[in-house]
Amino acid sequence: MNKLIMVCFLFIASNFLQTSEEAIKSNLKNILPPNSEIESIEPSNLEGLYKVYYGDLQPIYVSKDGEYFIYGDMYKISGNKVLNITNNEIKSRRLDIIDKMPKDEFIEFKSNNEKYLLTVFTDVDCGYCRKLHNEMSEYNELGISIRYAAFPRSGIGTQAFTKMVGAWCSSDPKKSITDLKKDIKLNVSFCEDQPVSKHYVIGQSLGVTGTPSMFTQDGEIFPGYVSPKELLERLKG
Repeated sequence: MNKLIMVCFLFIASNFLQTSEEAIKSNLKNILPPNSEIESIEPSNLEGLYKVYYGDLQPIYVSKDGEYFIYGDMYKISGNKVLNITNNEIKSRRLDIIDKMPKDEFIEFKSNNEKYLLTVFTDVDCGYCRKLHNEMSEYNELGISIRYAAFPRSGIGTQAFTKMVGAWCSSDPKKSITDLKKDIKLNVSFCEDQPVSKHYVIGQSLGVTGTPSMFTQDGEIFPGYVSPKELLERLKG
């Protein structure tokens, strides 16, 4: 009997969620940007309110009938603390996107005593990216490993893009990207599995607008150059 009750409960809950999703999709199609697609609809921390992802890092919160929505931060009062729920959801979404990137597509400079691993979207022609790279040994000595993803700021098909494809397709990507950041020209070679185009699109979905952009293992973003010692303090913080 208990199993029957549980099955009935799950069936009712499933139908209720399906009905809510249909109502939400029906109403949101009138207000979302053109060509937007709803990726997921999930219950939020607040009963009766759903979080809807449609391509942006930040969700919109929608009532179960789809007639009301909120675009902004949701906070939770926890004792004498106020927690930003939306910010945590954004960080979680960033992590999910980065975790799906194949590990062998990064150019990694690994610390021998790794304490932190950062994913850094870089451009070989970016001055602050070059400054960061010149200090790579100091980052590594502090226990910070850095793995590069490609983000040619000028876009796909540009000179910077071509250079970066050459680095990722070379037999020694670490040396090649180091040379490029020192203005040493490469004999550019192309490969069908180059990830530069894909990285660029992923970077845009993560909200990267400039380089370097650093992403921590908990989904935090540090836009721009951060010195090795300051970066270590932020990571400890």
